[in-house]
Amino acid sequence: MNLIFSGNDLYNNFNLVTGIVPSSTIKNILKGVKVEVKDNRVKLTATDLEVLVKCLAPVKECAGDGSIVLPALRVNNILREWAGHDEVIMSIEGNGCVLRSKGGHFKIAGEDSGQFPDVTVTEIRDFVEADGAVIGDMVGKVVHSVSTVKARSVLSGVFVRISGDDIIMVAADGNRMSCVKRKVDNPGGVSMDGVIAVKCLMFLQRFVSECKGPLRVGIGESRICFVGETGEVISQIIEGQYPRYEDIIPKKDGRVVEVNRDELLSGVRMASFMTSEGYRIVKFAITGGKLMLTSRAADVGEAELEIVASYEGPDFEISFNPDYVMDALKVSDGDTIVMKFSDGEGAAVFKTGYEQMDVIMPIEPK
Repeated sequence: MNLIFSGNDLYNNFNLVTGIVPSSTIKNILKGVKVEVKDNRVKLTATDLEVLVKCLAPVKECAGDGSIVLPALRVNNILREWAGHDEVIMSIEGNGCVLRSKGGHFKIAGEDSGQFPDVTVTEIRDFVEADGAVIGDMVGKVVHSVSTVKARSVLSGVFVRISGDDIIMVAADGNRMSCVKRKVDNPGGVSMDGVIAVKCLMFLQRFVSECKGPLRVGIGESRICFVGETGEVISQIIEGQYPRYEDIIPKKDGRVVEVNRDELLSGVRMASFMTSEGYRIVKFAITGGKLMLTSRAADVGEAELEIVASYEGPDFEISFNPDYVMDALKVSDGDTIVMKFSDGEGAAVFKTGYEQMDVIMPIEPK
């Protein structure tokens, strides 16, 4: 079996699937990438048993069918050096592979592809379609709020719900929640949801940046599947019931304050300089047309900054962990931030863009 690739095409696709290969595993075969050739199509597959990725590598010439599992990191390093070459030739016979290109060749011991785990998704029958770049962007707007406490398994993932022509992603860690909504093509009107592992979604961001175009999304009882024109990503769903995120969003607007996004981000960042690791608090004091940001910590110092704000109502103060506020502002795609406060103790809503919000619990200063 002989295959001829463009060096750049082969490297880009092999490098993509290598991104899901585990660095350490009991099963040595999982450290490999399965190369499968059938009907003049070359499919590359990798998995860590939680997430599986497949992609089609463009091939110039293809003779013969067959498959092999190649050591991912070793082959990826070779292909990186040959990425600029016009041609890379791959010859496969049994469990052996020879890579040739200008200036040399490598003989590589592979493994039996029959031992490589595969996933055939039969439980997912309904799919919706969205722009892959939009899905990747949604992940970036919520992933900062995912819980890092592994014991809270459901909150360690992102809740994805598809209903009507909407797709919603939600992440929360008990102190804050991020939510974003976008449109999908759902002619069948199907509804589905599930909690998706962060590892899958972070990899999906890379997948859609390299495999551009429409993305079909389907969610079953135990798996979610993202299918593009040249590949797919399949992941297990985290078991458990996700909290009703709608109940966390304050129902009353209360006090509404509008500020410039860049000015607020800069102000909160500078105020955070005068906090300590054990005392991460920035106070928001809102009065008339200004927002005062203050912070102080023993053995560190104090800061007081003023930015312009649009607000009509009585003066009030509220304090937040600056990291939570900055995380929300960094992924905002709007020039203006609308902050809604119900009272000094309830959760605050930061409207950071179109159909995008962060709900942040305030902190009581000591």
